[in-house]
This record gives sequence, structure tokens and C-alpha cells, in this order.
Amino acid sequence: MLIESDAHLKSFCAALAGEPAIFIDTEFVGEGRYAPAVGAIQLAAGDKAVLVDPLAVHDFTPLFALLRDPGIIKVFHAAGQDLIILFNMMGTPVAPVFDTQIAYALLDSDGQISFLNLVERVTGTRLQKAHGFTDWLRRPLSQGQVEYALDDVRYLIPVYVKLQAELQRLGRESWAREEFTKLEDAARYTPPAPDMLYLRLGGIDRLSGQAVAVAAKLAAYRDETARRENLPPGRIMKDEVLLEYARHPRKTMKELLEVRGVQAQQINRYGAGILAAIDKGLNSPKISLPRGHGLSPALEPTVDFLTLCLRSLARDNSVSSSILANRHDLIELVEKEADANVPLLRGWRREAVGNTLLATLAGDATAHIVPGTREVKLHWK
Repeated sequence: MLIESDAHLKSFCAALAGEPAIFIDTEFVGEGRYAPAVGAIQLAAGDKAVLVDPLAVHDFTPLFALLRDPGIIKVFHAAGQDLIILFNMMGTPVAPVFDTQIAYALLDSDGQISFLNLVERVTGTRLQKAHGFTDWLRRPLSQGQVEYALDDVRYLIPVYVKLQAELQRLGRESWAREEFTKLEDAARYTPPAPDMLYLRLGGIDRLSGQAVAVAAKLAAYRDETARRENLPPGRIMKDEVLLEYARHPRKTMKELLEVRGVQAQQINRYGAGILAAIDKGLNSPKISLPRGHGLSPALEPTVDFLTLCLRSLARDNSVSSSILANRHDLIELVEKEADANVPLLRGWRREAVGNTLLATLAGDATAHIVPGTREVKLHWK
């Protein structure tokens, strides 16, 4: 069913008001834009499934009320982008949330899984992805496109039922709630202040002093311009170009063009703004970045061994190692042990594997390869 009017959306949302859970997905177009443009919102509950056309509907108040209702669980798969889109529409986070990709990672050591593969594992149905490259902003939508989009919420229902039952059986509902709560935090969707965007630049730690101040002004100018013109920031200036301008400031339009990765039309349109940002940075106080001392080469094998231990523990506990920790977490654990400020030493992660890894650092673990299977097995004292 297709919803293309405010009145129809209002009546459908009223019908969902008593449901314990609703199942949601969005289709969007992100190419060539500062922020993705939503082209469809799919909703399901019980035996009802609809596609809401956000190009035809204008009053989303009834839907927003459902998405904020604390008594209704909102179920997604790989919810990240969907939740950003809905937050931008609503101004508040969706809550409470259940993400089937995260739930699966708490139940299986295979790690992240696509919706298509998860549906096949749970239901035996292989969904077709014939409309995966649809332009969801183009109208009219075909019946095939609508059905394709609705399958993403229809099949989310049995997946949720199965995963919820498994979490309950293994006593991991509290693990899931801990993870889902993070998705409901408004701070997660609030962009950093413009003057702090430079901290997101890959390679910013290789600059110092005045160069960091210039990068900060360039990053703020780029984001402001991209937002105003609804363009990806890279269309204004690529990261590597921005860092080069910060490292070696240019003073003329001609000098701006001398950097590889810059096109003449970019400088014609944005050159004056870039030069002004460079000048502001050169006349701003220097910025000092905190410097990590770096991991001692002698400890690299220790991190590698801890990685092996983490994977073994994840397999033994049927949980994805990727949701437990990353290499950066393990480096900090090696350097600071129990004083490390990492998720691995908080909440369910500490109970599941964190304490064991601390014991490993104390010399309480050995490893061997099992003949025949060639699997690595760990033993703790």
C-alpha cells in the first residue's frame, strides 16, 4: 500500500498506536548532496505494510508521535543512516530502538550481516535486489519498486521475532539494550561545532601549530559552503587538498590551482572563500593537538596476541569480535591495562571478555593449534 496524503498517514498511524513494535526502513539518495534525501519510508506491523511517500506527504506529526512513543519498539536493520534521516526530520531521536544487525552480532561470531543474508538464514527466502539502484526521488514509483521496498519491512518481522527469542534464551537482552541505548542518544546525531570539524580530518595529527589553525578555518568554511549549496564537502575541497593548503598556505588564486586534485571551476567558485579562510587561520592562535606517544614496536606482538585471544573468546561466546573491540581498543588495553578507557572494560563487554583479556595480559593465557582442524585454541590458568 502506498500512502500519499496527510490524512492517509494519520489514519494508518492511528491503527498502529497499540502495536508493541513497528518495523521501519527508509530509501534515500545521497549522491551529490550534503545530506541524503529521503525518497521512501516503509512501515510494517502485524499484517500491515505501507510505503509512505515523503514527496507527497507534508504532515509527519502522527508518524513522529509513534517514533517517540516509549511503549513501541522501533525495529530496523543496520539502523545508522535511517536514524540520522529520521532525527533530521524530527529533531529528536527515535526511541526505543531494536537493530537486527547489532542483535545478530551479539548472537553469532560471524560478525555483521546483510539484511538479505539474514532473511535467508531465518526464513529460507532469498530476497531479490532488482531495484537496489533505484532513484527513489523519481516519480511515479513502479509497483515493483514499491514491493521491493516493502519486503525490507515485511521480512524484518520474522527476523526480529527470531533474534529477540535468541537474545532472551541466552540471557543477552541486557547486552542488546546497552547497545541500542547508544542509538537513542541525541548527541550521536548532533554535528560538531564548525570550529571543531578539523578534528575529523584524516591526517590532521600530522600538522602542528599554525597549520592546524588554518585547517580548522578551512574545514569550517568548507562545511558551511557545502551545507548552504547542498553539496558533498569534497566537491568544495578534498581532504588532501585542504591539508595541503593548511601545510603550505597559498596567497593567490593561481597558487591555489597549483595543488594536485583541484579543478579550475572549484577555484573560480570557491577560491576567494578558501583564501579568506587561509588568511583567518594564519591570523588565529596556534592550535596544539594532543600527541599520543605511539605503541612501542616491542608491544606490537602483544597486541597481535590479544587480537587472537579476542577472536577466540568471541567464537567461544558466539558473539562477533567486531562488536567487542577494535585494534585501537586493544592497543590502549595493552598500554594502560585496567585503566584503559575503552568499551571493552565497561558493561556487558567486560563481563563477557574484558576481565579475561586483563588476565591474559597478566600472563594467564596460552595458545596452541589443534592438529587436524588447525584451529587456534586458548587456555587460561
